[in-house]
Amino acid sequence: MFFFTIWLFAGLLLTEEIFHRYPRFALAFFSIATVILSSCWILLVGNIDWFPWVKVLSIASGIFMLSLLRVTRLGGNATIIQLIVYAFLVVNILEATMRDAVTGDTANYLNVVTGFLLVATLEKLRTIHIDKIGRYMDLYWSGMTLPWIIGYTLWNWMFIYLNFGFQSSLQHIAVLASALIIGFTNKDRWLQARVFTLGMYFILFHSFPHLNSVPSTDMPNERLGLFLSLIPFAYMVVYAIFYLRRVKL
Repeated sequence: MFFFTIWLFAGLLLTEEIFHRYPRFALAFFSIATVILSSCWILLVGNIDWFPWVKVLSIASGIFMLSLLRVTRLGGNATIIQLIVYAFLVVNILEATMRDAVTGDTANYLNVVTGFLLVATLEKLRTIHIDKIGRYMDLYWSGMTLPWIIGYTLWNWMFIYLNFGFQSSLQHIAVLASALIIGFTNKDRWLQARVFTLGMYFILFHSFPHLNSVPSTDMPNERLGLFLSLIPFAYMVVYAIFYLRRVKL
């Protein structure tokens, strides 16, 4: 598991860098991958668990739209960019909060509240834009804050642990860290990195599940889950308090 996680982290960082540097290749790659692999994703619809196929479809559509914004004239319309990017991020957070709410344990309910706090504290939507000055036409959210990114990362890891177990949460450290490290170096580009790394992971492992080192779900420890869920919950409560104070000022 350790070596698999390291390999996954390095692989996602590499692919993110490629998609960052070559936006037209990113559009072509994910368009072709969607056409070829869509038959694999359709099989997920028959699963009792609705979350995997909903997430795969939403991530694939989000990547496609992001790539279009980067390489077409749509990227010149600030209102369209802001609405699409904001809606994509909010919908993906709400998908996870819905899954937590359905699961129905105390820890999951705390994580639901944390998810709503993340949505409520998103700010400066007008700073979302396609960078026309740099070489790579990146999606930037200049008003995104590093503390919010950290809160999102804690919340998302908690979601994985509570819903998919310990082994999956270990694996997702690589998935989350590959975008988080971009956030530490350039917070404006974090969301783009998150879209590409999560998208690559979901598309690959839901199309070829035999590549996944965690083929089954192990149940999380209930007491440990409750204790750990207090960390992102408390973090976002504090962040929300400072956010409200900053907004009032």
